[in-house]
Amino acid sequence: MRDSWECAWRELMRRKGRTLTNIFGYLLAVAIMVVLVNALLYSKEATNSILNRVGTHFIAFVPAHIPPCPECSVKSPDEESEGFVAYGVATNLIATSFVDKVKKLPTIYDASAYLLFRFKDQKDGHLFTVGGFDPDDFVVSKTCCAAKDIVKGRFLLPNDRGVVMLEKAYAKLKKLKPGDEITIAGSIFSVIGIVNPPIRPAKADIYMHFDDAEKVINKRMGTSSIHNEANVILVEVKSSKVQDEAITSMKNLLPGDYLVASSYACYRPAAKVMGINEDAAWMLTIIIGICAVILALKSQLSSVIERRRDIGILKAIGWTDGNVVLQILAESILQAMIGGILGCLVAVAILLFVPIEMLSGIGTPAPGAISPLVLVAAFLLALMGGIIAGLFPALAAARQRPADALRSL
Repeated sequence: MRDSWECAWRELMRRKGRTLTNIFGYLLAVAIMVVLVNALLYSKEATNSILNRVGTHFIAFVPAHIPPCPECSVKSPDEESEGFVAYGVATNLIATSFVDKVKKLPTIYDASAYLLFRFKDQKDGHLFTVGGFDPDDFVVSKTCCAAKDIVKGRFLLPNDRGVVMLEKAYAKLKKLKPGDEITIAGSIFSVIGIVNPPIRPAKADIYMHFDDAEKVINKRMGTSSIHNEANVILVEVKSSKVQDEAITSMKNLLPGDYLVASSYACYRPAAKVMGINEDAAWMLTIIIGICAVILALKSQLSSVIERRRDIGILKAIGWTDGNVVLQILAESILQAMIGGILGCLVAVAILLFVPIEMLSGIGTPAPGAISPLVLVAAFLLALMGGIIAGLFPALAAARQRPADALRSL
């Protein structure tokens, strides 16, 4: 066995050009595999972390025409044009204790109670909406408005009372700016900010703290005042992949089909696209590996053809078929091992000195980890390729008869 490996090494040294070509083929294949797969793994993780948060928010409410459910109540102001609305539809009220139940669902990241009420201005009769929320709740920034949406002034703080923010279009309509005052249902509020949020399911003309919204709405409710109630639930789920499950789970909390959920449809393609962009890279990796094996196989076959006379002499002096197979197989395996090791080293050097976010096409900082599993897998694949590339030429050499090999030359 040891003699076969030594003979194999000497034979490789005798044919340095062919040997270096085969080793370089394995080196190139392994280096590309390792770099590509590491970049792919990072790209998948980075892309999925982004897509995982796409469209993961929605609002839920109970339309007013549906008979009240156990968690709901029907309360209307004296003025017909006023009332609790969502997407222009009159809504029932839901106890804020229901929001606590929603938060406990395994698919829910955050949930918050929201008051969305349509007022009629007592001076000129125009209609406007007021949104009341808790600025401490994370989901508000996803479904309503966020500090980054401020164009003038500042955003609402958790301890703010008696102040409001105006939606940019409404502020222009009423010619208001930060520092001005606005009267809502007889209460005077100071304008602290102007916001211009993008498309949001819970947009309003005026935003204020949930407690202030409850107080100012109660001024229009007469005897049917509200307390610890909301007409809209703002929801953020843990992943776009579980949004349908989250909506179903919320609906199951109410006996009967009462709850209506309105979300961005983009969460569905986001959930489906995760993982699709890696198919081409995996295919390229497989093609590179196959090409490396084919190159080595062709080289080994050419080597066997060139050495037919040598093999014939060895068999004539007593070498068995097994000796011949082992000799040629050892040559192929040695080339694969050397090429695999060098390929891993080259790949590690590339990954250490070239930012992986550049290789993956994702412009976010990389964790900087090189997967040892990928290195081992690439080396083993090179070794397997060497066995395959050497096995068929070895068997072909073992089958030839010494007399035929000697007579052909």
